[in-house]
Amino acid sequence: MTTAAQPEPRWIMAMRSILSTILALAALGQAGTAAAQTTGRWTVDQAYAVIDFQTRHDGRSVAQALERHLRRQGFRVVTRRQASGAPPRTPGRFTLADPAAPTGFGVEGPTTRAAAGWLRPVRTVVCNGAAWRAEVSPRQVGPVETRYTLCLFPYRDGARQGLQLDIYAAAVLHGDPETPIAPQSEAVSPEAFMRGAVQAVEQRIGQPGAWIEHRPANRDRPFFLDDDALSAGPH
Repeated sequence: MTTAAQPEPRWIMAMRSILSTILALAALGQAGTAAAQTTGRWTVDQAYAVIDFQTRHDGRSVAQALERHLRRQGFRVVTRRQASGAPPRTPGRFTLADPAAPTGFGVEGPTTRAAAGWLRPVRTVVCNGAAWRAEVSPRQVGPVETRYTLCLFPYRDGARQGLQLDIYAAAVLHGDPETPIAPQSEAVSPEAFMRGAVQAVEQRIGQPGAWIEHRPANRDRPFFLDDDALSAGPH
Protein backbone atom coordinates (compact mmCIF):
# COMPACT_ATOMS: atom_id res chain seq x y z
CA MET A 1 0.00 0.00 0.00
CA THR A 2 1.51 3.34 -1.03
CA THR A 3 1.23 6.47 1.05
CA ALA A 4 0.28 9.72 -0.69
CA ALA A 5 3.05 12.37 -0.61
CA GLN A 6 2.45 15.03 1.97
CA PRO A 7 2.50 18.66 0.75
CA GLU A 8 5.50 20.74 1.85
CA PRO A 9 4.90 23.04 4.80
CA ARG A 10 4.43 26.65 3.84
CA TRP A 11 7.62 27.78 5.63
CA ILE A 12 9.71 25.42 3.46
CA MET A 13 8.05 26.77 0.33
CA ALA A 14 8.77 30.32 1.49
CA MET A 15 12.41 29.45 2.14
CA ARG A 16 12.75 27.95 -1.35
CA SER A 17 11.31 31.12 -2.87
CA ILE A 18 13.70 33.36 -0.91
CA LEU A 19 16.68 31.18 -1.89
CA SER A 20 15.69 31.30 -5.55
CA THR A 21 15.44 35.09 -5.38
CA ILE A 22 18.89 35.39 -3.75
CA LEU A 23 20.49 33.15 -6.40
CA ALA A 24 18.86 35.13 -9.19
CA LEU A 25 20.08 38.43 -7.75
CA ALA A 26 23.59 37.03 -7.35
CA ALA A 27 23.62 35.92 -10.97
CA LEU A 28 22.48 39.37 -12.09
CA GLY A 29 25.19 40.99 -9.98
CA GLN A 30 27.88 38.78 -11.49
CA ALA A 31 26.61 39.55 -14.98
CA GLY A 32 26.61 43.27 -14.24
CA THR A 33 30.16 43.10 -12.88
CA ALA A 34 31.35 41.19 -15.92
CA ALA A 35 29.68 43.72 -18.22
CA ALA A 36 31.30 46.61 -16.35
CA GLN A 37 34.71 44.93 -16.58
CA THR A 38 34.44 44.67 -20.35
CA THR A 39 32.97 48.09 -21.09
CA GLY A 40 34.83 50.40 -18.69
CA ARG A 41 37.55 53.00 -19.18
CA TRP A 42 40.92 52.68 -17.52
CA THR A 43 44.29 54.33 -17.65
CA VAL A 44 46.75 51.56 -18.57
CA ASP A 45 49.91 53.66 -18.87
CA GLN A 46 51.12 57.12 -17.94
CA ALA A 47 54.08 59.37 -18.60
CA TYR A 48 55.01 62.95 -17.83
CA ALA A 49 57.77 65.51 -18.19
CA VAL A 50 58.55 68.96 -16.83
CA ILE A 51 60.81 71.09 -19.04
CA ASP A 52 62.27 74.44 -18.06
CA PHE A 53 62.94 77.22 -20.60
CA GLN A 54 64.84 80.25 -19.35
CA THR A 55 63.69 82.89 -21.79
CA ARG A 56 62.30 86.40 -22.06
CA HIS A 57 59.75 85.32 -24.64
CA ASP A 58 56.23 85.69 -23.33
CA GLY A 59 53.91 82.76 -22.79
CA ARG A 60 51.55 83.80 -25.58
CA SER A 61 54.11 83.45 -28.37
CA VAL A 62 55.34 80.12 -27.01
CA ALA A 63 51.75 78.84 -26.70
CA GLN A 64 51.06 79.84 -30.29
CA ALA A 65 54.14 77.93 -31.45
CA LEU A 66 52.95 74.85 -29.58
CA GLU A 67 49.45 75.11 -31.03
CA ARG A 68 50.78 75.36 -34.58
CA HIS A 69 53.02 72.34 -34.00
CA LEU A 70 50.23 70.19 -32.52
CA ARG A 71 47.77 70.97 -35.32
CA ARG A 72 50.41 70.23 -37.96
CA GLN A 73 50.75 66.79 -36.39
CA GLY A 74 47.05 66.14 -36.95
CA PHE A 75 45.89 66.16 -33.32
CA ARG A 76 42.60 67.48 -32.00
CA VAL A 77 43.56 70.41 -29.75
CA VAL A 78 41.45 72.32 -27.22
CA THR A 79 43.25 75.23 -25.56
CA ARG A 80 42.53 77.59 -22.72
CA ARG A 81 44.42 80.76 -21.83
CA GLN A 82 44.28 82.26 -18.39
CA ALA A 83 45.07 85.89 -17.70
CA SER A 84 47.45 86.32 -14.79
CA GLY A 85 49.26 89.13 -13.01
CA ALA A 86 52.94 89.21 -12.22
CA PRO A 87 54.59 85.79 -12.65
CA PRO A 88 55.40 83.98 -9.40
CA ARG A 89 59.00 83.44 -8.31
CA THR A 90 58.54 79.67 -8.52
CA PRO A 91 56.71 78.05 -11.46
CA GLY A 92 53.61 76.00 -10.80
CA ARG A 93 53.38 72.29 -11.43
CA PHE A 94 50.60 70.00 -12.56
CA THR A 95 48.96 67.51 -10.20
CA LEU A 96 46.44 64.74 -10.71
CA ALA A 97 42.99 64.35 -9.20
CA ASP A 98 42.12 60.72 -8.63
CA PRO A 99 38.37 60.00 -8.53
CA ALA A 100 39.10 56.76 -6.66
CA ALA A 101 40.77 58.57 -3.76
CA PRO A 102 38.48 59.38 -0.81
CA THR A 103 39.29 63.10 -0.99
CA GLY A 104 39.74 63.33 -4.75
CA PHE A 105 43.46 63.99 -4.30
CA GLY A 106 46.18 61.82 -2.88
CA VAL A 107 48.89 59.34 -3.68
CA GLU A 108 47.51 55.93 -4.52
CA GLY A 109 49.34 52.73 -5.42
CA PRO A 110 48.58 50.60 -8.48
CA THR A 111 45.25 48.84 -8.61
CA THR A 112 44.60 45.75 -10.73
CA ARG A 113 47.06 44.08 -13.06
CA ALA A 114 45.54 42.93 -16.36
CA ALA A 115 46.82 41.83 -19.74
CA ALA A 116 46.47 45.41 -21.00
CA GLY A 117 48.54 46.89 -18.15
CA TRP A 118 48.04 48.29 -14.66
CA LEU A 119 44.42 49.45 -14.46
CA ARG A 120 43.70 52.80 -12.84
CA PRO A 121 40.75 55.17 -12.94
CA VAL A 122 41.09 57.91 -15.53
CA ARG A 123 42.51 60.87 -13.63
CA THR A 124 42.04 64.59 -14.09
CA VAL A 125 44.96 66.95 -14.64
CA VAL A 126 45.00 70.07 -12.47
CA CYS A 127 47.13 73.05 -13.62
CA ASN A 128 46.45 75.81 -11.14
CA GLY A 129 48.32 78.97 -12.08
CA ALA A 130 49.06 77.97 -15.68
CA ALA A 131 48.97 80.73 -18.28
CA TRP A 132 48.01 78.26 -21.02
CA ARG A 133 46.63 74.74 -21.14
CA ALA A 134 45.96 72.36 -24.02
CA GLU A 135 44.03 69.09 -24.14
CA VAL A 136 45.32 66.98 -27.01
CA SER A 137 43.85 63.77 -28.42
CA PRO A 138 44.09 61.78 -31.66
CA ARG A 139 41.45 62.35 -34.32
CA GLN A 140 41.03 58.60 -34.83
CA VAL A 141 40.25 56.65 -31.68
CA GLY A 142 41.07 52.95 -31.33
CA PRO A 143 40.93 50.55 -28.36
CA VAL A 144 43.67 52.58 -26.68
CA GLU A 145 43.61 56.37 -26.91
CA THR A 146 46.66 58.33 -25.75
CA ARG A 147 45.61 61.72 -24.41
CA TYR A 148 47.93 64.59 -23.54
CA THR A 149 47.64 67.63 -21.32
CA LEU A 150 50.15 70.46 -21.69
CA CYS A 151 50.41 73.32 -19.21
CA LEU A 152 52.64 76.38 -19.45
CA PHE A 153 53.73 78.05 -16.20
CA PRO A 154 55.55 81.44 -16.30
CA TYR A 155 57.92 82.52 -13.52
CA ARG A 156 60.30 85.37 -12.66
CA ASP A 157 62.84 85.53 -9.86
CA GLY A 158 64.92 88.67 -10.22
CA ALA A 159 66.93 88.43 -13.44
CA ARG A 160 65.94 84.80 -13.84
CA GLN A 161 62.72 84.33 -15.76
CA GLY A 162 61.16 81.82 -18.07
CA LEU A 163 58.49 79.21 -18.64
CA GLN A 164 58.00 75.65 -17.54
CA LEU A 165 56.14 73.25 -19.79
CA ASP A 166 54.43 70.30 -18.07
CA ILE A 167 53.28 67.42 -20.29
CA TYR A 168 51.17 64.53 -18.99
CA ALA A 169 50.28 61.52 -21.14
CA ALA A 170 47.68 58.86 -20.32
CA ALA A 171 46.88 55.78 -22.41
CA VAL A 172 43.15 55.23 -21.91
CA LEU A 173 41.72 51.78 -22.67
CA HIS A 174 38.16 51.39 -23.96
CA GLY A 175 37.02 47.76 -23.70
CA ASP A 176 38.17 44.47 -22.22
CA PRO A 177 41.32 44.89 -20.08
CA GLU A 178 42.18 41.21 -20.50
CA THR A 179 42.80 41.69 -24.22
CA PRO A 180 46.55 42.07 -24.82
CA ILE A 181 47.52 45.35 -26.47
CA ALA A 182 50.32 45.66 -28.99
CA PRO A 183 53.01 48.16 -27.96
CA GLN A 184 53.08 51.53 -29.65
CA SER A 185 55.71 52.28 -32.25
CA GLU A 186 58.38 54.76 -31.26
CA ALA A 187 57.09 57.24 -33.85
CA VAL A 188 53.78 57.70 -31.98
CA SER A 189 55.00 57.11 -28.42
CA PRO A 190 54.57 59.67 -25.61
CA GLU A 191 58.33 60.23 -25.69
CA ALA A 192 58.20 61.18 -29.38
CA PHE A 193 55.26 63.51 -28.67
CA MET A 194 57.13 65.20 -25.81
CA ARG A 195 60.32 65.63 -27.83
CA GLY A 196 58.33 67.19 -30.68
CA ALA A 197 56.63 69.68 -28.36
CA VAL A 198 59.92 70.64 -26.72
CA GLN A 199 61.59 71.12 -30.10
CA ALA A 200 58.75 73.42 -31.18
CA VAL A 201 59.42 75.65 -28.16
CA GLU A 202 63.19 75.51 -28.64
CA GLN A 203 62.81 76.64 -32.25
CA ARG A 204 60.61 79.52 -31.15
CA ILE A 205 62.91 80.85 -28.41
CA GLY A 206 66.21 79.90 -30.03
CA GLN A 207 67.70 77.99 -27.11
CA PRO A 208 67.40 74.52 -25.55
CA GLY A 209 65.16 73.57 -22.66
CA ALA A 210 66.21 71.65 -19.56
CA TRP A 211 64.36 68.43 -18.71
CA ILE A 212 64.01 68.64 -14.94
CA GLU A 213 61.50 65.79 -14.51
CA HIS A 214 60.77 62.90 -16.84
CA ARG A 215 58.86 59.70 -16.24
CA PRO A 216 58.79 57.66 -19.49
CA ALA A 217 55.85 55.46 -20.41
CA ASN A 218 56.23 51.84 -19.34
CA ARG A 219 53.14 49.64 -19.29
CA ASP A 220 54.85 47.09 -17.04
CA ARG A 221 55.91 49.67 -14.45
CA PRO A 222 53.04 51.48 -12.70
CA PHE A 223 53.30 54.79 -10.88
CA PHE A 224 54.48 53.86 -7.40
CA LEU A 225 53.98 55.98 -4.31
CA ASP A 226 57.38 57.68 -4.66
CA ASP A 227 57.12 58.06 -8.42
CA ASP A 228 53.73 59.60 -8.96
CA ALA A 229 52.81 63.04 -10.25
CA LEU A 230 50.09 63.11 -7.60
CA SER A 231 52.75 63.89 -5.01
CA ALA A 232 53.48 67.19 -6.78
CA GLY A 233 57.08 67.12 -5.58
CA PRO A 234 60.44 66.95 -7.33
CA HIS A 235 61.71 63.54 -8.37
